[in-house]
Amino acid sequence: MKINPAPFHLAQTVITGLVVALSIAILGTSAHTLNVYHKQRTTNPWWMMMWPQHFQTHGTKALIASAVVTMVLSALFLVMSVVPKVCPILFERERRHLTSEQFALRQKYTLRALISVGTILPSFLLSLIAIVWAHILNRNTPEQDTIQTWSCRYQNQKPQAQDAALPSYLSNKDFKGICRESRFALYGTLVVFLLLGISMVVTMVTWLADKWTARQSRKEGVEMGSVQS
Repeated sequence: MKINPAPFHLAQTVITGLVVALSIAILGTSAHTLNVYHKQRTTNPWWMMMWPQHFQTHGTKALIASAVVTMVLSALFLVMSVVPKVCPILFERERRHLTSEQFALRQKYTLRALISVGTILPSFLLSLIAIVWAHILNRNTPEQDTIQTWSCRYQNQKPQAQDAALPSYLSNKDFKGICRESRFALYGTLVVFLLLGISMVVTMVTWLADKWTARQSRKEGVEMGSVQS
């Protein structure tokens, strides 16, 4: 039975690309919400500037750290998987030091699988920790609030008539966007976590498919040699 591993390689590449794209979006939204909070917490009365200890930002920072690590590791694997295939000329120039066959992970399926697991596992665990930590901190309300719980609670609160003309950095006009972005960062990290889990399974299936194909190729080579002799 012949197995074509190409669809599994394609699936792995597509999933990794989605993880990178989502990680960039999560990093952008969570960093923006944290930046807005830091800029407004000492001037905007809606952030209770006299009570800064009420707010907990560690969950947002954990999401940022998780997004950065996941983005870097996934992009690294994506580059190492794709570049040797699409840029063989570059490897021809460096043949003295590193040939394309030595660097092409598809030709070394066990090495490819190990690198894939090595990039997925840290991201998988860090995403899980960030999700759990952010969820626990969100559950601490009203004793303590996070950027998400506070902005989502007061996003539709109407200011008093005399405060209606105040700029956004002195009101809750930014809260709706902050609430939406902070929710996206949290649930986006959950999606990344699930994609990483799927990618782990696809990695194992791809390794088995590559191993089976290599074994069949060697077997066919031995049979061809026996026929010719």
